[in-house]
Amino acid sequence: MVLAFLAPLFAIPASAPASSAAASTGWIRLGNLSPATAPVDIYVYPSGSSVAQIVLPDVAYGTVSSYQVVDAGGYSVQTRAAGASASSPPVLSASVTVVGGHAFTVAALAGTSQGVQLKVLDDSLSAPKGKSLVRVIQATDQKQVTFHCSCAAGAPGNITTGAATGSVSSYAAIPTGTWTMTATAPSASAALPVTLTADTVHTEVVVDAKPGSIAIENLLDAVGSGQPPVGGLGTGFGGTAPQGPGSPLPWLAVIGAGALLTVSGGLGWRRTRLRRLTAAG
Repeated sequence: MVLAFLAPLFAIPASAPASSAAASTGWIRLGNLSPATAPVDIYVYPSGSSVAQIVLPDVAYGTVSSYQVVDAGGYSVQTRAAGASASSPPVLSASVTVVGGHAFTVAALAGTSQGVQLKVLDDSLSAPKGKSLVRVIQATDQKQVTFHCSCAAGAPGNITTGAATGSVSSYAAIPTGTWTMTATAPSASAALPVTLTADTVHTEVVVDAKPGSIAIENLLDAVGSGQPPVGGLGTGFGGTAPQGPGSPLPWLAVIGAGALLTVSGGLGWRRTRLRRLTAAG
């Protein structure tokens, strides 16, 4: 009886939900990378819905959330001043179509001809075998920033040269290792050691720090081919990404164990009672 009860529970494959979900879900992360923008509340609405699926409150400049799993499809991303009513008109808005198996960053960036905008970035999740991909977001007020990797001397090590405010570089393939990333502007500079491992993807964000200085933030976009670090450390929102349901097996094991105790306990009680009745006879 016990085996008959438990068999259907453990026959459920742990990988079934993940395989079916891979083609129908993608990832999105949100940020405020405009130095002129005060803290904002960021809302994400599925197309045609007035109910926000994601709300990130009080997102300050220099903050990028961790990736969050969403169904493939269209979304509207809106920002409002921190604390403003959700029914108030948005300050910024953008549309993004999430493709299954792909990741996207939507962030407020300055420096465009239209001023501050929400820019949608299609994030790569795959690096050349044995290497790492690195790109640079220039999110400072500095007019020109050159971003250099110590993996190569001189100009060959420059991932971007003279990058304007709000610009996003192409990805550069870089050998694995721990390299010093250096951002140099006309009136400031910053350096950060970054360890690149095989098959990872990184975004380096150059931001304004205290007055007259800049800093580099290292974002990990992918931990392996097609695998963003969902729930991993971002900047500011580290562990806040909602997690998808895990495998049901741990819970089924608990249920099964409880059922086993119940059934075996019942059988033991019946045997004891039977012995008593036999003795009494």
